[in-house]
Amino acid sequence: MAAFEHALILLLLVASLSVVGRWLPWPQLITYLAGGVVAALMPVFPRLTLDPGFFFLCFLPPLLFSDGWLMPLRELFKARRPILLLAIGLVTFTTLTVGLVAHWLVPGLPLAMAFALGAIVSPTDAVAVSAVTERLRVPARLTTILNGESLMNDATGLVAFKFALAAVVAGSFSLRSAAWEFSLVALGGFATGLVVGYAVGKLRDLLVHLAASDTMIEVTLSLMTPYAAYLAAELFGFSGVLAVVAAGLYSGWRDPVRMDATTRQTAFGVWGLLLFWLNGIAFVLLGLQFPTLLAAVSGHYTIAELLGFTAAIAGTAIVARLVWVFPGTYLPFLLPSVRRRETRSPVAAVLVTGWAGMRGTVTLAAALSIPLFMPDGAPFPGRDLVIFLAFGVIATTLLLQGTTLEPLIRRLGLREDESRPREDKLARMTAVEAGLKSLRALEAAAATPEQNAALGLVIAEYEQRLAVLASGGETRRSAHRRRHANHHYRTTALKAERSALDDLWRQGHIIDEVHRPLQQLLDYEESLLQGAAPPPLEE
Repeated sequence: MAAFEHALILLLLVASLSVVGRWLPWPQLITYLAGGVVAALMPVFPRLTLDPGFFFLCFLPPLLFSDGWLMPLRELFKARRPILLLAIGLVTFTTLTVGLVAHWLVPGLPLAMAFALGAIVSPTDAVAVSAVTERLRVPARLTTILNGESLMNDATGLVAFKFALAAVVAGSFSLRSAAWEFSLVALGGFATGLVVGYAVGKLRDLLVHLAASDTMIEVTLSLMTPYAAYLAAELFGFSGVLAVVAAGLYSGWRDPVRMDATTRQTAFGVWGLLLFWLNGIAFVLLGLQFPTLLAAVSGHYTIAELLGFTAAIAGTAIVARLVWVFPGTYLPFLLPSVRRRETRSPVAAVLVTGWAGMRGTVTLAAALSIPLFMPDGAPFPGRDLVIFLAFGVIATTLLLQGTTLEPLIRRLGLREDESRPREDKLARMTAVEAGLKSLRALEAAAATPEQNAALGLVIAEYEQRLAVLASGGETRRSAHRRRHANHHYRTTALKAERSALDDLWRQGHIIDEVHRPLQQLLDYEESLLQGAAPPPLEE
Protein backbone atom coordinates (compact mmCIF):
# COMPACT_ATOMS: atom_id res chain seq x y z
CA MET A 1 0.00 0.00 0.00
CA ALA A 2 2.83 2.42 0.83
CA ALA A 3 4.44 1.94 -2.61
CA PHE A 4 1.13 2.71 -4.31
CA GLU A 5 0.66 5.83 -2.22
CA HIS A 6 4.19 6.95 -3.04
CA ALA A 7 3.49 6.51 -6.76
CA LEU A 8 0.40 8.69 -6.48
CA ILE A 9 2.36 11.36 -4.61
CA LEU A 10 5.06 11.34 -7.29
CA LEU A 11 2.50 11.73 -10.08
CA LEU A 12 0.86 14.63 -8.26
CA LEU A 13 4.27 16.25 -7.74
CA VAL A 14 5.15 15.83 -11.43
CA ALA A 15 1.85 17.39 -12.50
CA SER A 16 2.33 20.33 -10.11
CA LEU A 17 5.92 20.94 -11.21
CA SER A 18 4.85 20.79 -14.86
CA VAL A 19 2.53 23.72 -14.26
CA VAL A 20 5.20 25.67 -12.39
CA GLY A 21 7.81 24.87 -15.04
CA ARG A 22 5.84 26.67 -17.75
CA TRP A 23 6.75 29.98 -16.10
CA LEU A 24 10.46 29.28 -15.57
CA PRO A 25 13.23 30.13 -18.09
CA TRP A 26 14.88 26.72 -18.28
CA PRO A 27 14.10 23.18 -19.50
CA GLN A 28 11.26 21.39 -17.76
CA LEU A 29 13.56 18.60 -16.57
CA ILE A 30 15.45 21.09 -14.37
CA THR A 31 12.16 22.01 -12.70
CA TYR A 32 11.51 18.33 -11.89
CA LEU A 33 15.02 17.99 -10.52
CA ALA A 34 14.80 21.09 -8.34
CA GLY A 35 11.29 20.16 -7.20
CA GLY A 36 12.53 16.76 -6.05
CA VAL A 37 15.34 18.39 -4.06
CA VAL A 38 12.91 20.81 -2.37
CA ALA A 39 10.48 17.98 -1.59
CA ALA A 40 13.29 15.89 -0.05
CA LEU A 41 14.12 18.75 2.32
CA MET A 42 10.55 18.80 3.64
CA PRO A 43 10.24 16.63 6.79
CA VAL A 44 6.67 15.57 5.93
CA PHE A 45 7.61 14.18 2.51
CA PRO A 46 8.04 10.36 2.54
CA ARG A 47 11.56 8.97 2.20
CA LEU A 48 11.83 6.75 -0.89
CA THR A 49 14.34 3.93 -1.37
CA LEU A 50 15.09 2.88 -4.94
CA ASP A 51 15.75 -0.66 -6.14
CA PRO A 52 18.43 -0.11 -8.85
CA GLY A 53 17.43 -3.15 -10.92
CA PHE A 54 13.72 -2.30 -10.84
CA PHE A 55 14.40 1.33 -11.72
CA PHE A 56 16.42 0.36 -14.81
CA LEU A 57 13.82 -2.20 -15.97
CA CYS A 58 10.87 0.10 -15.34
CA PHE A 59 12.19 3.25 -17.02
CA LEU A 60 14.68 2.37 -19.77
CA PRO A 61 12.78 -0.05 -22.08
CA PRO A 62 9.80 2.23 -22.87
CA LEU A 63 12.02 5.31 -23.24
CA LEU A 64 14.38 3.58 -25.70
CA PHE A 65 11.53 1.86 -27.53
CA SER A 66 9.70 5.13 -28.13
CA ASP A 67 12.86 6.71 -29.57
CA GLY A 68 13.23 3.81 -31.99
CA TRP A 69 9.52 3.80 -32.83
CA LEU A 70 9.61 7.47 -33.89
CA MET A 71 12.89 7.24 -35.81
CA PRO A 72 12.43 7.51 -39.63
CA LEU A 73 14.32 4.55 -41.08
CA ARG A 74 14.95 6.08 -44.51
CA GLU A 75 16.61 9.18 -43.05
CA LEU A 76 18.43 7.07 -40.45
CA PHE A 77 19.96 4.95 -43.20
CA LYS A 78 20.95 7.97 -45.29
CA ALA A 79 22.71 9.61 -42.34
CA ARG A 80 24.20 6.37 -41.00
CA ARG A 81 27.86 7.49 -41.31
CA PRO A 82 27.66 10.65 -39.16
CA ILE A 83 25.25 8.96 -36.76
CA LEU A 84 27.56 6.00 -36.20
CA LEU A 85 30.57 8.28 -35.81
CA LEU A 86 28.71 10.07 -33.03
CA ALA A 87 27.01 7.03 -31.51
CA ILE A 88 30.11 4.82 -31.44
CA GLY A 89 33.12 7.07 -31.94
CA LEU A 90 31.98 9.95 -29.73
CA VAL A 91 30.61 7.63 -27.03
CA THR A 92 33.96 5.82 -26.88
CA PHE A 93 35.87 9.11 -26.89
CA THR A 94 33.67 10.60 -24.15
CA THR A 95 33.85 7.45 -22.03
CA LEU A 96 37.65 7.42 -22.19
CA THR A 97 38.24 11.15 -21.69
CA VAL A 98 35.73 11.57 -18.87
CA GLY A 99 36.93 8.33 -17.27
CA LEU A 100 40.59 9.32 -17.36
CA VAL A 101 39.87 12.82 -16.05
CA ALA A 102 37.67 11.47 -13.25
CA HIS A 103 40.24 8.83 -12.25
CA TRP A 104 43.05 11.42 -12.26
CA LEU A 105 41.02 14.08 -10.47
CA VAL A 106 39.04 12.17 -7.83
CA PRO A 107 41.12 10.45 -5.15
CA GLY A 108 40.22 6.82 -4.58
CA LEU A 109 37.86 6.43 -7.58
CA PRO A 110 38.67 3.07 -9.28
CA LEU A 111 39.54 3.31 -12.97
CA ALA A 112 36.72 0.94 -13.98
CA MET A 113 34.22 3.04 -12.00
CA ALA A 114 35.58 6.20 -13.63
CA PHE A 115 34.94 4.64 -17.04
CA ALA A 116 31.44 3.70 -15.86
CA LEU A 117 30.90 7.39 -15.11
CA GLY A 118 32.15 8.26 -18.61
CA ALA A 119 29.74 5.78 -20.17
CA ILE A 120 26.87 7.11 -18.05
CA VAL A 121 27.31 10.71 -19.23
CA SER A 122 28.03 9.84 -22.88
CA PRO A 123 24.38 9.50 -24.15
CA THR A 124 22.52 12.69 -25.05
CA ASP A 125 18.85 13.36 -24.36
CA ALA A 126 16.51 13.32 -27.37
CA VAL A 127 13.64 15.02 -25.51
CA ALA A 128 15.65 18.10 -24.54
CA VAL A 129 17.20 18.45 -28.01
CA SER A 130 14.03 17.88 -30.07
CA ALA A 131 12.09 20.36 -27.93
CA VAL A 132 14.32 23.07 -29.44
CA THR A 133 14.90 21.75 -32.98
CA GLU A 134 11.23 21.01 -33.68
CA ARG A 135 10.17 24.48 -32.59
CA LEU A 136 12.76 26.22 -34.79
CA ARG A 137 12.38 23.98 -37.86
CA VAL A 138 16.10 23.38 -38.40
CA PRO A 139 17.35 21.48 -41.51
CA ALA A 140 15.88 17.98 -41.74
CA ARG A 141 19.28 16.26 -41.93
CA LEU A 142 20.46 17.95 -38.73
CA THR A 143 17.32 16.78 -36.93
CA THR A 144 17.82 13.25 -38.20
CA ILE A 145 21.47 13.17 -37.09
CA LEU A 146 20.67 14.46 -33.59
CA ASN A 147 17.72 12.10 -33.08
CA GLY A 148 19.54 9.13 -34.61
CA GLU A 149 22.61 9.82 -32.50
CA SER A 150 20.51 9.99 -29.33
CA LEU A 151 18.86 6.66 -30.15
CA MET A 152 22.08 4.83 -30.98
CA ASN A 153 24.32 6.37 -28.33
CA ASP A 154 21.80 5.41 -25.67
CA ALA A 155 22.40 1.81 -26.69
CA THR A 156 26.19 1.97 -27.06
CA GLY A 157 26.64 4.06 -23.90
CA LEU A 158 24.56 1.68 -21.80
CA VAL A 159 26.33 -1.38 -23.16
CA ALA A 160 29.69 0.24 -22.32
CA PHE A 161 28.32 1.06 -18.88
CA LYS A 162 27.41 -2.59 -18.27
CA PHE A 163 30.92 -3.69 -19.26
CA ALA A 164 32.47 -1.11 -16.94
CA LEU A 165 30.36 -2.34 -14.02
CA ALA A 166 31.36 -5.91 -14.81
CA ALA A 167 35.01 -4.82 -14.69
CA VAL A 168 34.42 -3.25 -11.27
CA VAL A 169 32.98 -6.51 -9.98
CA ALA A 170 35.65 -8.71 -11.59
CA GLY A 171 38.51 -6.41 -10.66
CA SER A 172 40.15 -6.80 -14.08
CA PHE A 173 39.56 -5.90 -17.73
CA SER A 174 40.68 -7.45 -21.02
CA LEU A 175 40.20 -5.28 -24.12
CA ARG A 176 40.30 -8.24 -26.52
CA SER A 177 37.83 -10.25 -24.49
CA ALA A 178 35.58 -7.23 -24.02
CA ALA A 179 35.57 -6.45 -27.76
CA TRP A 180 34.56 -10.01 -28.62
CA GLU A 181 31.89 -10.12 -25.92
CA PHE A 182 30.61 -6.68 -26.92
CA SER A 183 30.13 -7.83 -30.51
CA LEU A 184 28.37 -10.99 -29.39
CA VAL A 185 25.94 -9.36 -26.97
CA ALA A 186 25.28 -6.45 -29.36
CA LEU A 187 24.48 -8.59 -32.41
CA GLY A 188 22.54 -11.07 -30.29
CA GLY A 189 20.55 -8.30 -28.64
CA PHE A 190 19.70 -6.61 -31.93
CA ALA A 191 18.63 -9.90 -33.51
CA THR A 192 16.53 -10.80 -30.45
CA GLY A 193 14.79 -7.43 -30.63
CA LEU A 194 13.92 -7.93 -34.29
CA VAL A 195 12.55 -11.41 -33.60
CA VAL A 196 10.45 -10.20 -30.66
CA GLY A 197 9.18 -7.18 -32.64
CA TYR A 198 8.21 -9.44 -35.56
CA ALA A 199 6.57 -12.02 -33.28
CA VAL A 200 4.56 -9.41 -31.38
CA GLY A 201 3.52 -7.85 -34.69
CA LYS A 202 2.21 -11.20 -35.93
CA LEU A 203 0.41 -11.75 -32.62
CA ARG A 204 -1.21 -8.33 -32.93
CA ASP A 205 -2.31 -9.13 -36.48
CA LEU A 206 -3.87 -12.40 -35.30
CA LEU A 207 -5.65 -10.85 -32.32
CA VAL A 208 -6.90 -7.94 -34.40
CA HIS A 209 -8.29 -10.41 -36.94
CA LEU A 210 -10.02 -12.43 -34.23
CA ALA A 211 -11.24 -9.42 -32.24
CA ALA A 212 -12.12 -7.18 -35.22
CA SER A 213 -9.42 -4.57 -34.58
CA ASP A 214 -9.68 -4.04 -30.83
CA THR A 215 -7.80 -0.81 -30.06
CA MET A 216 -7.18 -1.59 -26.39
CA ILE A 217 -5.60 -4.96 -27.18
CA GLU A 218 -3.26 -3.42 -29.76
CA VAL A 219 -2.14 -0.60 -27.46
CA THR A 220 -1.62 -3.03 -24.57
CA LEU A 221 0.62 -5.24 -26.72
CA SER A 222 2.48 -2.14 -27.92
CA LEU A 223 3.24 -1.22 -24.29
CA MET A 224 4.41 -4.77 -23.53
CA THR A 225 6.75 -5.01 -26.54
CA PRO A 226 9.80 -3.16 -25.07
CA TYR A 227 9.68 -5.22 -21.88
CA ALA A 228 9.32 -8.46 -23.84
CA ALA A 229 12.34 -7.57 -26.00
CA TYR A 230 14.45 -6.54 -23.00
CA LEU A 231 13.65 -9.58 -20.87
CA ALA A 232 14.07 -12.04 -23.76
CA ALA A 233 17.53 -10.67 -24.61
CA GLU A 234 18.63 -10.66 -20.97
CA LEU A 235 17.42 -14.27 -20.64
CA PHE A 236 19.83 -15.33 -23.40
CA GLY A 237 22.67 -13.18 -22.08
CA PHE A 238 22.44 -10.56 -24.84
CA SER A 239 22.04 -6.79 -24.66
CA GLY A 240 18.51 -5.95 -23.56
CA VAL A 241 19.11 -2.30 -24.47
CA LEU A 242 19.91 -3.06 -28.12
CA ALA A 243 17.01 -5.52 -28.24
CA VAL A 244 14.62 -2.73 -27.21
CA VAL A 245 16.08 -0.37 -29.83
CA ALA A 246 15.71 -3.01 -32.55
CA ALA A 247 12.14 -3.79 -31.52
CA GLY A 248 11.34 -0.07 -31.56
CA LEU A 249 12.81 0.41 -35.04
CA TYR A 250 10.87 -2.58 -36.40
CA SER A 251 7.61 -1.48 -34.77
CA GLY A 252 8.10 2.07 -36.07
CA TRP A 253 8.40 0.62 -39.57
CA ARG A 254 5.42 -1.72 -39.16
CA ASP A 255 2.83 0.20 -37.15
CA PRO A 256 2.14 3.26 -39.34
CA VAL A 257 0.75 1.07 -42.13
CA ARG A 258 -0.83 -1.68 -40.01
CA MET A 259 -2.66 0.31 -37.32
CA ASP A 260 -6.04 1.85 -38.04
CA ALA A 261 -6.70 5.53 -37.35
CA THR A 262 -8.34 4.99 -33.94
CA THR A 263 -5.57 2.71 -32.69
CA ARG A 264 -2.91 5.10 -33.94
CA GLN A 265 -4.50 8.08 -32.13
CA THR A 266 -4.96 6.07 -28.95
CA ALA A 267 -1.40 4.72 -29.07
CA PHE A 268 0.06 8.20 -29.44
CA GLY A 269 -2.04 9.44 -26.54
CA VAL A 270 -1.18 6.54 -24.22
CA TRP A 271 2.52 6.57 -25.09
CA GLY A 272 2.67 10.34 -24.70
CA LEU A 273 1.20 10.11 -21.22
CA LEU A 274 3.51 7.24 -20.24
CA LEU A 275 6.64 9.10 -21.39
CA PHE A 276 5.48 12.24 -19.58
CA TRP A 277 5.16 10.22 -16.37
CA LEU A 278 8.47 8.39 -16.76
CA ASN A 279 10.57 11.46 -17.60
CA GLY A 280 9.01 13.48 -14.81
CA ILE A 281 9.16 10.79 -12.13
CA ALA A 282 12.76 9.86 -13.01
CA PHE A 283 14.02 13.41 -12.44
CA VAL A 284 11.91 13.92 -9.33
CA LEU A 285 13.36 10.71 -7.91
CA LEU A 286 16.89 11.91 -8.58
CA GLY A 287 16.08 15.17 -6.82
CA LEU A 288 14.72 13.23 -3.86
CA GLN A 289 18.00 11.31 -3.61
CA PHE A 290 20.16 14.44 -3.71
CA PRO A 291 20.25 15.32 0.02
CA THR A 292 21.16 11.73 0.85
CA LEU A 293 23.83 11.67 -1.87
CA LEU A 294 25.25 14.99 -0.70
CA ALA A 295 25.42 13.76 2.89
CA ALA A 296 27.17 10.55 1.78
CA VAL A 297 29.82 12.21 -0.39
CA SER A 298 30.39 15.29 1.79
CA GLY A 299 31.83 13.00 4.44
CA HIS A 300 34.74 12.28 2.09
CA TYR A 301 35.03 15.53 0.09
CA THR A 302 34.48 19.19 0.82
CA ILE A 303 31.78 21.20 -0.94
CA ALA A 304 34.45 23.06 -2.87
CA GLU A 305 35.98 19.77 -4.05
CA LEU A 306 32.58 18.44 -5.12
CA LEU A 307 31.84 21.59 -7.10
CA GLY A 308 35.27 21.36 -8.69
CA PHE A 309 34.76 17.70 -9.61
CA THR A 310 31.35 18.46 -11.11
CA ALA A 311 32.62 21.40 -13.15
CA ALA A 312 35.59 19.39 -14.43
CA ILE A 313 33.54 16.33 -15.43
CA ALA A 314 30.76 18.38 -17.06
CA GLY A 315 33.33 20.56 -18.81
CA THR A 316 35.20 17.51 -20.08
CA ALA A 317 31.99 16.00 -21.49
CA ILE A 318 31.07 19.27 -23.23
CA VAL A 319 34.55 19.93 -24.62
CA ALA A 320 35.01 16.30 -25.73
CA ARG A 321 31.88 16.58 -27.87
CA LEU A 322 33.00 19.85 -29.45
CA VAL A 323 36.48 18.46 -30.10
CA TRP A 324 35.05 15.34 -31.76
CA VAL A 325 32.33 16.73 -34.04
CA PHE A 326 34.47 18.93 -36.33
CA PRO A 327 37.12 16.36 -37.37
CA GLY A 328 34.44 13.65 -37.23
CA THR A 329 32.40 15.64 -39.75
CA TYR A 330 35.07 16.88 -42.15
CA LEU A 331 37.92 14.31 -42.12
CA PRO A 332 35.81 11.59 -43.83
CA PHE A 333 35.48 13.93 -46.84
CA LEU A 334 39.14 13.25 -47.60
CA LEU A 335 37.84 9.96 -48.99
CA PRO A 336 36.51 10.21 -52.60
CA SER A 337 33.68 7.76 -51.86
CA VAL A 338 32.31 10.02 -49.12
CA ARG A 339 32.57 13.12 -51.33
CA ARG A 340 30.56 11.37 -54.05
CA ARG A 341 27.75 10.27 -51.73
CA GLU A 342 27.36 13.17 -49.32
CA THR A 343 27.27 16.96 -49.16
CA ARG A 344 29.59 18.70 -46.74
CA SER A 345 27.69 20.07 -43.73
CA PRO A 346 27.96 23.83 -43.06
CA VAL A 347 30.03 24.93 -40.08
CA ALA A 348 26.91 26.33 -38.38
CA ALA A 349 25.19 22.93 -38.43
CA VAL A 350 28.28 21.22 -37.03
CA LEU A 351 28.56 23.79 -34.24
CA VAL A 352 24.92 23.23 -33.30
CA THR A 353 25.55 19.47 -33.30
CA GLY A 354 28.47 19.97 -30.95
CA TRP A 355 26.48 22.18 -28.59
CA ALA A 356 23.38 19.94 -28.57
CA GLY A 357 24.83 17.69 -25.89
CA MET A 358 22.27 17.91 -23.10
CA ARG A 359 22.12 14.85 -20.85
CA GLY A 360 18.84 13.55 -19.50
CA THR A 361 16.77 10.54 -18.55
CA VAL A 362 19.03 7.79 -19.91
CA THR A 363 22.04 9.16 -18.02
CA LEU A 364 19.89 9.41 -14.93
CA ALA A 365 18.49 5.89 -15.20
CA ALA A 366 21.94 4.40 -15.77
CA ALA A 367 23.39 6.19 -12.75
CA LEU A 368 20.58 5.14 -10.43
CA SER A 369 20.83 1.54 -11.64
CA ILE A 370 24.32 1.06 -10.13
CA PRO A 371 24.01 -1.77 -7.58
CA LEU A 372 24.11 -0.92 -3.90
CA PHE A 373 26.44 -3.81 -3.01
CA MET A 374 29.12 -6.00 -4.54
CA PRO A 375 28.53 -9.77 -4.76
CA ASP A 376 30.43 -10.23 -1.48
CA GLY A 377 28.14 -7.76 0.32
CA ALA A 378 30.59 -4.86 0.39
CA PRO A 379 29.29 -1.41 -0.66
CA PHE A 380 29.71 -0.77 -4.39
CA PRO A 381 32.83 1.44 -4.66
CA GLY A 382 32.20 5.05 -5.67
CA ARG A 383 28.46 4.59 -6.23
CA ASP A 384 27.27 7.70 -4.41
CA LEU A 385 29.96 9.91 -5.91
CA VAL A 386 29.26 8.70 -9.48
CA ILE A 387 25.52 9.34 -9.08
CA PHE A 388 26.29 12.77 -7.61
CA LEU A 389 28.58 13.65 -10.53
CA ALA A 390 26.01 12.37 -13.04
CA PHE A 391 23.48 14.63 -11.31
CA GLY A 392 25.89 17.54 -11.77
CA VAL A 393 26.50 16.80 -15.47
CA ILE A 394 22.75 16.58 -16.17
CA ALA A 395 22.03 19.85 -14.35
CA THR A 396 25.00 21.67 -15.93
CA THR A 397 24.27 20.64 -19.52
CA LEU A 398 20.54 21.32 -19.22
CA LEU A 399 21.11 24.75 -17.69
CA LEU A 400 24.07 25.78 -19.87
CA GLN A 401 23.35 24.16 -23.23
CA GLY A 402 19.59 23.76 -22.86
CA THR A 403 19.03 27.48 -22.33
CA THR A 404 21.52 28.66 -24.98
CA LEU A 405 20.92 26.21 -27.85
CA GLU A 406 17.90 28.08 -29.20
CA PRO A 407 19.62 31.51 -29.20
CA LEU A 408 22.65 29.90 -30.87
CA ILE A 409 20.52 28.44 -33.67
CA ARG A 410 18.80 31.78 -34.22
CA ARG A 411 22.12 33.64 -34.20
CA LEU A 412 23.64 31.25 -36.75
CA GLY A 413 20.57 31.62 -38.98
CA LEU A 414 19.94 27.90 -39.45
CA ARG A 415 16.68 27.35 -41.32
CA GLU A 416 14.67 24.45 -42.63
CA ASP A 417 15.88 23.38 -46.08
CA GLU A 418 13.62 22.77 -49.08
CA SER A 419 13.43 19.00 -48.77
CA ARG A 420 10.74 18.85 -46.08
CA PRO A 421 8.34 21.42 -47.67
CA ARG A 422 8.84 19.74 -51.07
CA GLU A 423 8.03 16.29 -49.72
CA ASP A 424 5.12 17.73 -47.73
CA LYS A 425 3.60 19.22 -50.91
CA LEU A 426 4.19 15.99 -52.84
CA ALA A 427 2.47 13.94 -50.12
CA ARG A 428 -0.51 16.30 -49.88
CA MET A 429 -1.06 16.49 -53.66
CA THR A 430 -0.70 12.72 -54.13
CA ALA A 431 -3.18 12.02 -51.32
CA VAL A 432 -5.74 14.56 -52.57
CA GLU A 433 -5.45 13.33 -56.17
CA ALA A 434 -6.00 9.73 -55.01
CA GLY A 435 -9.04 10.76 -52.98
CA LEU A 436 -10.47 12.78 -55.88
CA LYS A 437 -9.96 9.88 -58.29
CA SER A 438 -11.84 7.50 -55.97
CA LEU A 439 -14.70 10.00 -55.57
CA ARG A 440 -15.11 10.48 -59.33
CA ALA A 441 -15.25 6.72 -59.72
CA LEU A 442 -18.33 6.77 -57.46
CA GLU A 443 -20.29 9.31 -59.57
CA ALA A 444 -21.88 6.63 -61.74
CA ALA A 445 -22.94 4.65 -58.67
CA ALA A 446 -24.71 7.57 -56.93
CA ALA A 447 -28.34 6.54 -57.43
CA THR A 448 -30.34 9.13 -55.47
CA PRO A 449 -30.40 12.94 -55.59
CA GLU A 450 -29.23 13.01 -51.98
CA GLN A 451 -26.22 10.89 -52.82
CA ASN A 452 -25.43 13.03 -55.87
CA ALA A 453 -25.63 16.22 -53.82
CA ALA A 454 -23.42 14.87 -51.03
CA LEU A 455 -20.89 13.50 -53.50
CA GLY A 456 -20.80 16.79 -55.39
CA LEU A 457 -20.01 18.73 -52.22
CA VAL A 458 -17.14 16.41 -51.30
CA ILE A 459 -15.73 16.47 -54.85
CA ALA A 460 -15.87 20.28 -54.89
CA GLU A 461 -13.96 20.40 -51.61
CA TYR A 462 -11.27 18.07 -52.95
CA GLU A 463 -10.98 20.03 -56.20
CA GLN A 464 -10.55 23.24 -54.24
CA ARG A 465 -7.82 21.68 -52.08
CA LEU A 466 -6.02 20.38 -55.18
CA ALA A 467 -6.24 23.76 -56.91
CA VAL A 468 -4.70 25.50 -53.89
CA LEU A 469 -1.86 22.97 -53.69
CA ALA A 470 -1.16 23.13 -57.42
CA SER A 471 -1.33 26.92 -57.61
CA GLY A 472 2.02 28.61 -58.06
CA GLY A 473 0.66 32.04 -57.26
CA GLU A 474 0.10 31.51 -53.53
CA THR A 475 3.16 32.40 -51.49
CA ARG A 476 4.12 30.52 -48.36
CA ARG A 477 3.18 33.53 -46.22
CA SER A 478 -0.26 34.04 -47.81
CA ALA A 479 -0.95 30.29 -47.61
CA HIS A 480 -0.03 30.37 -43.94
CA ARG A 481 -2.35 33.34 -43.30
CA ARG A 482 -5.20 31.60 -45.12
CA ARG A 483 -4.73 28.35 -43.18
CA HIS A 484 -4.46 30.25 -39.89
CA ALA A 485 -7.69 32.18 -40.59
CA ASN A 486 -9.49 29.00 -41.64
CA HIS A 487 -8.36 27.24 -38.49
CA HIS A 488 -9.43 30.20 -36.32
CA TYR A 489 -12.91 30.40 -37.86
CA ARG A 490 -13.54 26.66 -37.62
CA THR A 491 -12.33 26.59 -34.00
CA THR A 492 -14.59 29.51 -33.08
CA ALA A 493 -17.63 27.81 -34.62
CA LEU A 494 -16.79 24.52 -32.91
CA LYS A 495 -16.53 26.22 -29.50
CA ALA A 496 -19.94 27.82 -30.07
CA GLU A 497 -21.44 24.41 -30.95
CA ARG A 498 -19.96 22.88 -27.81
CA SER A 499 -21.20 25.71 -25.59
CA ALA A 500 -24.74 25.47 -26.96
CA LEU A 501 -24.78 21.68 -26.55
CA ASP A 502 -23.46 21.88 -22.97
CA ASP A 503 -26.05 24.55 -22.10
CA LEU A 504 -28.87 22.30 -23.29
CA TRP A 505 -27.51 19.46 -21.13
CA ARG A 506 -27.03 21.64 -18.04
CA GLN A 507 -30.56 23.03 -18.37
CA GLY A 508 -32.02 19.53 -18.58
CA HIS A 509 -33.32 19.81 -22.16
CA ILE A 510 -31.32 16.76 -23.34
CA ILE A 511 -30.31 13.57 -21.52
CA ASP A 512 -26.81 12.12 -21.11
CA GLU A 513 -27.40 9.54 -23.85
CA VAL A 514 -27.99 12.36 -26.34
CA HIS A 515 -25.32 14.72 -24.98
CA ARG A 516 -22.43 12.27 -24.73
CA PRO A 517 -22.31 10.98 -28.36
CA LEU A 518 -22.59 14.52 -29.73
CA GLN A 519 -19.86 15.66 -27.33
CA GLN A 520 -17.62 12.83 -28.53
CA LEU A 521 -18.26 13.87 -32.14
CA LEU A 522 -17.22 17.45 -31.34
CA ASP A 523 -14.16 16.12 -29.50
CA TYR A 524 -13.17 14.19 -32.62
CA GLU A 525 -13.62 17.25 -34.83
CA GLU A 526 -11.57 19.31 -32.37
CA SER A 527 -8.75 16.75 -32.42
CA LEU A 528 -8.73 16.98 -36.23
CA LEU A 529 -8.49 20.76 -36.02
CA GLN A 530 -5.69 20.59 -33.46
CA GLY A 531 -3.76 18.19 -35.68
CA ALA A 532 -4.19 20.55 -38.65
CA ALA A 533 -3.18 23.70 -36.76
CA PRO A 534 -0.58 25.65 -38.82
CA PRO A 535 2.79 26.08 -37.07
CA PRO A 536 4.15 29.58 -36.37
CA LEU A 537 5.72 31.15 -39.42
CA GLU A 538 9.38 32.05 -38.85
CA GLU A 539 10.37 35.55 -39.88
